[in-house]
Amino acid sequence: MKETVSVRALETTDFDAVVAIDERLTGQTRKDYWRTRFDVAALRPPWMSAIAELDGRVVGFLFGWVGESEFGIAGPTAWVDLVGVEPAYRGRGVGAALLDRFVEGGRELRAIRKVATLIDLDQADVREFFVRRGFRHGPMVQLERTLDG
Repeated sequence: MKETVSVRALETTDFDAVVAIDERLTGQTRKDYWRTRFDVAALRPPWMSAIAELDGRVVGFLFGWVGESEFGIAGPTAWVDLVGVEPAYRGRGVGAALLDRFVEGGRELRAIRKVATLIDLDQADVREFFVRRGFRHGPMVQLERTLDG
């Protein structure tokens, strides 16, 4: 029997659970970073930041935003900024449920024509997740420059 992942809008009470998941994923405790992210999320429409629950607990999150002509892409584009899934719950549809809700939220409002994200090419599991969800390489290439001291 397939488990049903419940997805809902982010709430301020989700802070500790998101920090804990992020800590397990990154090995870092980043409370100040997440306070800022929650503050920004509170200013955006609810569909842009979501929480996934399974087995009665928070097991994942997604933070996104919509930009108009960002990076030269014509029209409104939804950007998946962060997706985090509790390691023990990977492969159970949590990330897919979060992404589906984000896409549908934007589609319902006719706010988006395209969904994009940036990934680390060394993270094959992340790349495969997005490819399975219909994402393909776009025309952009990320460029960066490291600044000295």
